[in-house]
Amino acid sequence: MVFRSYFHLPTVEEWVWIYFLAITAFFLTYFEIQVVENKNTFSMDSAIFLAAALHFGPSVAIWSFLLFSLVRIIYHRHIPLWAHLLNFSMYLLMMVAAFLLFFFFGGKIGDEVSENLYPYIFSLTVYFAINILIIAGFYLTDRSKKFNRVFNIGLLKEVFFAYFVTLLLSLVLIILIDNEGFFGLFLFTVLVVLLSITFGKVLEWYQEMANQANKDYLTGLYNHGYFKDYLKELFRETKRTGGQFSVAFLDLDDFKKYNDYHGHVQGDRLLKFVGEYLKNETKDRGFTVARYGGEEFAIILPKTEKHEAAAFMDQLRKKLNDTPFDGVERLPYRCISFSCGIAEYESDMYEESELLHKADQALYYSKAQGKNNVQLYDEKRISRDALKFKEDLDAIEEQLKLLLYKDVYTYRHSKRVFTYAMEFSDRLPLTEEEKRTLILGALVHDIGKIEVSRDIINKTGKLTSDEWEMMKKHVIWGKEIVLSDGRFEEVIPLVELHHERYDGRGYPYGLKGEEIPKLARILCIIDSFDAMTTDRPYQRTKTFSEAIVELRRCSGTQFDPQYVEPFIQMIEEYYPEKITNKTVST
Repeated sequence: MVFRSYFHLPTVEEWVWIYFLAITAFFLTYFEIQVVENKNTFSMDSAIFLAAALHFGPSVAIWSFLLFSLVRIIYHRHIPLWAHLLNFSMYLLMMVAAFLLFFFFGGKIGDEVSENLYPYIFSLTVYFAINILIIAGFYLTDRSKKFNRVFNIGLLKEVFFAYFVTLLLSLVLIILIDNEGFFGLFLFTVLVVLLSITFGKVLEWYQEMANQANKDYLTGLYNHGYFKDYLKELFRETKRTGGQFSVAFLDLDDFKKYNDYHGHVQGDRLLKFVGEYLKNETKDRGFTVARYGGEEFAIILPKTEKHEAAAFMDQLRKKLNDTPFDGVERLPYRCISFSCGIAEYESDMYEESELLHKADQALYYSKAQGKNNVQLYDEKRISRDALKFKEDLDAIEEQLKLLLYKDVYTYRHSKRVFTYAMEFSDRLPLTEEEKRTLILGALVHDIGKIEVSRDIINKTGKLTSDEWEMMKKHVIWGKEIVLSDGRFEEVIPLVELHHERYDGRGYPYGLKGEEIPKLARILCIIDSFDAMTTDRPYQRTKTFSEAIVELRRCSGTQFDPQYVEPFIQMIEEYYPEKITNKTVST
């Protein structure tokens, strides 16, 4: 009989409490308490209904919750009705179960908290346990959710914290109502509002401190430490769930020279400018940009495969090239430029350090190709580059650097021709000595342009006949430069004869067919292909596909036909991302 008496129609006095409890609960939904770690929030309305069930009995709690739910349905019409009904059913079950356990453990409505302490503890524990089981059941039955991803350690800590605060405040509310009546309910409301404001301020302070710890002081980008931590987290997540992402390292070209010319203050301005540029250009794509160190930046590109990443970074590079900034006209490229290396996550990688190493190797390779370019990590290509006849190449590199300050286009062209020669030499039936000669000759083949007037080299219009005769002399001057060194006489035929044509209409001697040394005939194909696909002020740049068509068209006239198709096959195999359409053999 005593138990049944708790389930009854409310009295007039209880109806007053029902209205005040429902209104207070609805008011407090606008003052949620924030959990600092993951910015999640929880409301104190459940503490009110739980306290009502244990202090007034289930009837007052159920009616006040029903009134509260009706008000929420009216104010939150965008939420589906079934969601409101599900929420009502869940909390109704929890309140009734908590009260039943309270009653069966000897708890009495209206007694002092100290006399009902154990029943309170048991009933509050059941309230918490039922809520956890309901939520767990929801995620287990919803196939779109992954239980192990939802209920991680961090989330469980937040859940325990939220329920501990809820249960503690429900006891506080019982004590306040028992001692102060309606004024106690008012004091409880003030207490929750103050807690909400306090936790909000703590969260703001926490976020500010976290930002300071994770951000680079100069550029405002994420710093090296945050980048490494985020990459580790993304690597583990991708390894567990699958997917793809890429990492790009980029290094500002000739930044030390810019600092030397203009001072560190202006150098810092350039770094801030580039940092802001990278942030603005990537924010809509969800990429993470960090200052990795000095003038080096790093970008994580989620859900992006390496060829797509390379295309994006190259577009970014070209746009930055065209962006004006004070003082860059004194740099070799006369613009802001960067070298970039890209590596893609692979499922067989053990840890993220492998990915970083490959991106770093690709960046090194990019700088070795003359800077201001984007390179993908390729194990074969980079390993060959690492084995490039160190002493001889270093000596030639010192001579070639003179071109960088006079004709940056020729310098970069020589580096690319050198790369193609390394790649092509492995596919040809050449001796090791012939491979070495082809590679060294490719690097130094245009060294004679050092002697050509800057006005002729950089002229945007068509050369006059006199200017053209002067330009053609670069092969003779190149021969003389190589002879003066005395160490690389074997590359002289490539330097002197790489503009001879297979049909005899080339220069300087008009040699024909096999009168031209084999390696010079090979170099002519490589040199012409890169010239066609290189940005130059006086000619329209051909795509790789257009250049392949041109190679085939000139096979047997300008080029030795026995080497044209093998070279095309190499290009199609090594650079598939640059082939815009299928080419047709003739």
